[in-house]
Amino acid sequence: MNCSACGKANSDGVSFCEFCGADLRSQSIPAPVAPRPAPVPPPSAADVANMGKSFLGSLSLGEKFVGAGAIAAALGFFFPWISTPDIGALSGLLGQMGASELNHVSLSGVDVAKFVGSVYLILMAAIASGVLLYFSRKATRGQNLLFSGFQVMIGSLYGPGLIVVLLFVPMIQSVAGAGFWLLGLGFSSIAAGGLIAIATLAKTAH
Repeated sequence: MNCSACGKANSDGVSFCEFCGADLRSQSIPAPVAPRPAPVPPPSAADVANMGKSFLGSLSLGEKFVGAGAIAAALGFFFPWISTPDIGALSGLLGQMGASELNHVSLSGVDVAKFVGSVYLILMAAIASGVLLYFSRKATRGQNLLFSGFQVMIGSLYGPGLIVVLLFVPMIQSVAGAGFWLLGLGFSSIAAGGLIAIATLAKTAH
């Protein structure tokens, strides 16, 4: 062991420096090692379920409609919009694509967007609705009123029109896939949620 005072080497186990007499006992005590923190276990399925219930419980009725609608509309973009075993009927419905360009009889929003890029605006509208819902959680009453108005506008762009077409146009009914229904119902739910939120805010103002 080297003396911290004079720097000379001493025999092991001595308490004082053999050369200058400095106390070596403090040097022989090892510095305490801080205990490692216990690893945090990952959340269990029950914890995740409880967090989900707590989050849903904190949402108002309008927010629940908007959230469910945004998820449904976003999923609907990737589900089949048009599905039919008759390629001829499908190409007649979508004449601008042509039968030679159709390699299957099931078209989702991603497939349609390959021909018409602006179709991605539908997906962006669903995502925008979810983003507005996220920011509305910490917004003021005036901001929430504005956000709810935007939700009504976003939902009204596609929802009611798609539902009317799906219910009253037989040709569309015969080829409409699950994605088309999800889009119609999802955007309609967004619009309904926005209206419910506006009505709730109007009641709390009095």
